[in-house]
Amino acid sequence: MQLGVHALVWVTDWTEESIRYAVGNTAETGYDLIEAVIFEPKDARPDVTAKALAAAGIGAVTGMALNPAADISSADPAVARAGEQFISDAILATRDMGSTLLGGVTHSAMHRYGQAAAAGTIDRVTETYARLAARANAAGVRLGIEAVNRYESNVVNTVDDAARIVRTVGSPALFAHIDSYHMNIEEHDFADTIARNVDAIGHVHVGESNRGYLGSGSVDFHEYFRALVRTSYDGPVVFEAFSPAVLKGGVADVLAAWTTHWTDSLDLATKGLRFMRGHIDAAVASMNARQPLPRREVA
Repeated sequence: MQLGVHALVWVTDWTEESIRYAVGNTAETGYDLIEAVIFEPKDARPDVTAKALAAAGIGAVTGMALNPAADISSADPAVARAGEQFISDAILATRDMGSTLLGGVTHSAMHRYGQAAAAGTIDRVTETYARLAARANAAGVRLGIEAVNRYESNVVNTVDDAARIVRTVGSPALFAHIDSYHMNIEEHDFADTIARNVDAIGHVHVGESNRGYLGSGSVDFHEYFRALVRTSYDGPVVFEAFSPAVLKGGVADVLAAWTTHWTDSLDLATKGLRFMRGHIDAAVASMNARQPLPRREVA
């Protein structure tokens, strides 16, 4: 697994200064990659990002979220078209950064919906993903569908929801994106969910229930990492945490990050990397201990 950290641990925006700061700190802390956030594709600065990544010697994945004005799940054709265009542009920005993976809330606007998704929504979204998967494949990028909790979407709330779309479209350019924070709310069992969907999973977020230090909340990370190791998942694993100490303006509001669970980005990121490595190593050791010993040859 390649271990990464979310850009919002370091910065709110993606200016040239922020890019250098976030990428530099990610490399110095020892991560393999950073997850850059595409708020608006036209502001993604792929050339600057690619240069910073090359200088730091690390990789990148990208993440995004749709909004009420650009939402492929919308029954309004204009809003749905704007959402499809947003994702198409984000795919190209991802490619130009030198990244091959775009994850996030690509299925709907990330906000509180007042009712369940209307009949026909999933069919409409699936048709859109078929077109987007073709564009992603042409760009050499894989596109993710992140399952998020019921307070942030009414379209894809469980890993099964995301995997069902992936399998229906049937393109290698499409994958399910999982997140321990959301799974802790919506799933019955980490191990079973990951095991039955590992064929579709292409990106993993590691987030605590309070969006703070790993191990400070209620997520069962022992089971989470053990499930990833048991299923031989070998894609990117990104630590994600949010705090108003870093997030400015409307970003904290969108993420409902109103409680300050941490203030020191460097300390948080350093301990997050140590935590993930420790749990992965422990899961591997546990699996190896259960392997049968080789038979001794009889002379």
